Amino acid sequence: MEAELLKLLGLKDYVPSNVPELLRGLGLPRNQQQRLQETLEELERSGRIARIKGNRYILPQEADLIPGRLQVTRGGRGFLTPDDPGMKEIPIPASETGTAMNDDHVLVRLDVRAKGKRLASGDKPSSGTVVRVLERRRSQMVGTLKRGPNFLYVVPDDPRMQHDILVPQPKDVGREARVGDKVVVEIRHWESRHTSPEGEITEVLGPPTAEGVDMLAVLRQYDLPLKFPKEVLQEVKQFGTQVTE
Repeated sequence: MEAELLKLLGLKDYVPSNVPELLRGLGLPRNQQQRLQETLEELERSGRIARIKGNRYILPQEADLIPGRLQVTRGGRGFLTPDDPGMKEIPIPASETGTAMNDDHVLVRLDVRAKGKRLASGDKPSSGTVVRVLERRRSQMVGTLKRGPNFLYVVPDDPRMQHDILVPQPKDVGREARVGDKVVVEIRHWESRHTSPEGEITEVLGPPTAEGVDMLAVLRQYDLPLKFPKEVLQEVKQFGTQVTE
């Protein structure tokens, strides 16, 4: 179904269509609507198609939309590496990164300098704007638990994340959370870069000065394992423990 769908969206006379219209355009019976919806969602996540106003679908390039991987600097600026290897890196101003975080797969709208002119592969736009997060690279972050006048929030350790994360009173996650503790927070909802993301504490690491907490925070921040797989340990044993000349 993917091939037929992409072929339909690529026709010169194709008009942006919603699910029922695509169903008819593909000549599919109504009982295939769920399968079509799942195919559309997968293609959208991968950046091969884009959903626009009215839940209608198009090929991204038809609206100067480019899928790619976003890298964010400590200053908040972003740089998109397009999925298309023939396209150059696209700068994203800090104010235009939306709710995207470092290493997310996103959809960017190009800032076309000349009105009505589309950018060809290899051309370099002045900048772009993140219009949608296609897939989060990660939704968990390590940070420090703080208390505001009427709320709790987490200040992320990663300087590339410049928004504090609002959290409710922590549930039972194995140990009591105290203000000042290092914690792991799962981002649950983030509607706009003009509002703070909302999350939930999933793990309390402990006071930042406690022994081992700094190392544990690094492991959690970069998704590193606490233990190596058995296969790795067995392979290491073959090398022995003595250093030879």
